[in-house]
Amino acid sequence: MSTEEFRFPTFAYYVDESDPDIVVLRRQDDAMVAAFSARAATREGIIAVAREDYQELVQIHWAQQQEGTEEHRSADLEPGGIHQRPS
Repeated sequence: MSTEEFRFPTFAYYVDESDPDIVVLRRQDDAMVAAFSARAATREGIIAVAREDYQELVQIHWAQQQEGTEEHRSADLEPGGIHQRPS
């Protein structure tokens, strides 16, 4: 395995406080991760939700990587996909 296979995807998060009543945790692509009451939101709670979201995204990323690896391997086994060394 190369070192690139061990790299984790990068996802940046930010807190959207544009509404005075709601704090929204968003990803770099502006996707909403979670919404909190502005009065009850805590730094720890927001960080915990961001960690959970990141873990889910990493699992999805690794599953997609595995699917790509399996597809590559199965293509090598299809007729015409196995090449003999010239003698």
